[in-house]
Amino acid sequence: MGCWPRECTVSDIRTIDAYLAEVRRRLSPLGASDRDEALTELESLLRVDADRVGEAAAVAALGDPATYAAGVLEAFEPDHEAEADGRPVPQGHVLGMPYDFRGASVERIGSRVWNPADPRIFMPRMFGVGWTFNLGAIAVKLGLIRPDDVGDESYDRIPTSALNATLVVPAALAAAAVALMLVAWPTLPAEVPIHWGVSGQPDDWASRTVVIGVLLALAIVPAALTYARILRPQVSARSRLLAAAGLGMETVLVLGIAAVTVADANGGASGNWILLVVLATVVVPFLMLYMPLRAGLRAEWREARTQTGRSI
Repeated sequence: MGCWPRECTVSDIRTIDAYLAEVRRRLSPLGASDRDEALTELESLLRVDADRVGEAAAVAALGDPATYAAGVLEAFEPDHEAEADGRPVPQGHVLGMPYDFRGASVERIGSRVWNPADPRIFMPRMFGVGWTFNLGAIAVKLGLIRPDDVGDESYDRIPTSALNATLVVPAALAAAAVALMLVAWPTLPAEVPIHWGVSGQPDDWASRTVVIGVLLALAIVPAALTYARILRPQVSARSRLLAAAGLGMETVLVLGIAAVTVADANGGASGNWILLVVLATVVVPFLMLYMPLRAGLRAEWREARTQTGRSI
């Protein structure tokens, strides 16, 4: 329970739920997606600390909820309004190329990977240096949707079965990558390929333990963190779908690299298949976004026709 209309202080708040409620109230200037993301991370932090020192001590360690909320608002200030309006804002530029190392937030995925209202196909990458594809613009250019088709209502109208099926895709891809590496592990040599030349032949090698360890971490950790965040009841359908698509892009790449690494570990020249892997990192998230949103649009259109018929 919050302290409104009077101000809450640390002494008033001794439970995680009360702290979250007060911070949520003070984060009202943020959009729903950013607010949910910030609160989910805060709750995770508090729960971990509470397991060690108890709820009251965990809450007290974070200090005044007003101060904490002010820090969150300040962190979102540089790019919140622009990203929320669909205008991608990279962290900066180097040698004329955009870069961003802040992580793939829902708003950044929405403004860069699925932004039908923006006709530009190339957008600043969500993480790293360079550009990524605006799949929403591609859908518009293919005539699959219109620039103004996808609003918050479309996400809310996505059938639960379609949304749940989409959320399973990254988990299945990550599980496939893990299974492939674990099954192949006994047959792998001490060193495995990590780079391929223009002919497709491996031209650089590294320790099997290091390479497979890194690939396993890339398959498991992002999936675990993403699902822990988006499967909470308060997370919107939009946040779930966009985060799942971003994760799908990453897990496709990990599975593809793992497959090529295993295929060429004992001799082979599969490097040129990387081009198909890159293509899959575009096609898979495109389908993950377009198919459920199409179902949501159809539901929205049916509802509009029903309401029109009733009003006649």
